[in-house]
Amino acid sequence: MKEEFDICIIGAGMAGATISAYLAPKGIKIALIDHCYKEKKRIVGELLQPGAVLSLEQMGLSHLLDGFEAQTVKGYALLQGNEKTTIPYPSQHEGIGLHNGRFLQQIRASALENSSVTQIHGKALQLLENERNEIIGVSYRESITSQIKSIYAPLTITSDGFFSNFRAHLSNNQKTVTSYFIGLILKDCEMPFPKHGHVFLSGPTPFICYPISDNEVRLLIDFPGEQLPRKNLLQEHLDTNVTPYIPECMRSSYAQAIQEGGFKVMPNHYMAAKPIVRKGAVMLGDALNMRHPLTGGGLTAVFSDIQILSAHLLAMPDFKNTDLIHEKIEAYYRDRKRANANLNILANALYAVMSNDLLKTAVFKYLQCGGANAQESIAVLAGLNRKHFSLIKQFCFLAVFGACNLLQQSISNIPKALKLLKDAFVIIKPLIKNELS
Repeated sequence: MKEEFDICIIGAGMAGATISAYLAPKGIKIALIDHCYKEKKRIVGELLQPGAVLSLEQMGLSHLLDGFEAQTVKGYALLQGNEKTTIPYPSQHEGIGLHNGRFLQQIRASALENSSVTQIHGKALQLLENERNEIIGVSYRESITSQIKSIYAPLTITSDGFFSNFRAHLSNNQKTVTSYFIGLILKDCEMPFPKHGHVFLSGPTPFICYPISDNEVRLLIDFPGEQLPRKNLLQEHLDTNVTPYIPECMRSSYAQAIQEGGFKVMPNHYMAAKPIVRKGAVMLGDALNMRHPLTGGGLTAVFSDIQILSAHLLAMPDFKNTDLIHEKIEAYYRDRKRANANLNILANALYAVMSNDLLKTAVFKYLQCGGANAQESIAVLAGLNRKHFSLIKQFCFLAVFGACNLLQQSISNIPKALKLLKDAFVIIKPLIKNELS
């Protein structure tokens, strides 16, 4: 007898574990497959924007943030030269900084305590198809015995991360590396603005930090380019582009972290969602869609996707009607594109802006003015405002503001003002086309 499930989930990472934890208490029979359930050490996915926190609350999963020193984040601080400014999140909303691995283990434990979830240790090998080319499950190699086994379900969710083995079968995505992040943990670090995410704009390339435990701060340093930095280049990059711009209050913790070494380096990917809709399968999380992690929007997008997909699945009477499942998959892809376009556009646009001196200065001065424009901008960043018009409006306002500032300084800045406007257009146009067309 072959064991059948309602859903087979490939990958027990953040996306797969969370949708399991959400759907399992509803009585949905789930097979959760992953080759390793040990705690992972990652350097991103450690900042939950308020939009991600709100999604967890709406799914009844906010208790999973308790018990491992998760930190409240009240807004952002921007530092450029000797100037500093803060932008609070919209009233009544907060973000959370945390250890990604500890958070994931809590989510997994919550999912696996349900009798409707079957934990499978193994490496997913191949999607199984019937004679009509419909996906009916997956084959896998069991970790302990190395036996090849199969799981059957009317719906297979592939959530196996940014190195997905099944993307080629379910999407037309083109994955690009925009840069690399160098990750460090600063211990007993005093930040200029406690309980804030910090964006440092003084150097030629941005770096950010935020609290992840009672005595730890995550520092993420951008290394531009598509090639993995060699050790000597990495050290040179730190010495030239980062160390001189570390605030005085952080220098002791930073120097200690540099001395201890233990850098972790990871590629930053961009990949617009271009799914191939196939009967019996759906993609979720980084397997489907990625954006630059500079804005911390990754978990906002993942939890939003889970909410949207789950709402469609829970509207079904059961999982016997494969035609209805197919309709729900199509609706999910449609809805999640509208919901997450702002997150994707903003993340990659902001990274490009931070690498452009004229636009970077314009962003700082624009947000420094505060007021309604700054609040609307932070609401988009926080994942609380998903209106595309708001994002495009604020980006245009920013570009015009920057150009006008240059002209106010001197009429001779006309070439710079025109360049700023042109650069802004060149940055935003392909992203809007990718995400909204």
